[in-house]
Amino acid sequence: MTPEVIAKSSNYVLYANGNKASQQFVDKAILEDPAVYPDEETTKKLYTVKPYDPKTQRVITRTWTKIVTGQ
Repeated sequence: MTPEVIAKSSNYVLYANGNKASQQFVDKAILEDPAVYPDEETTKKLYTVKPYDPKTQRVITRTWTKIVTGQ
């Protein structure tokens, strides 16, 4: 998306986006909110969870289904 368009979306939903060029169009209050745009120190502590292999994911899904359905 163009920076202006994605910035409008961010301003509407109060959520960050991945387009650095849009930051000039994002409301200042959103840019300064550490819950939306964390500082560098916080960012260094973040991590992503690696996806499970299909067999493990299947076991997790089946187990969760049993929990949710009470079986």
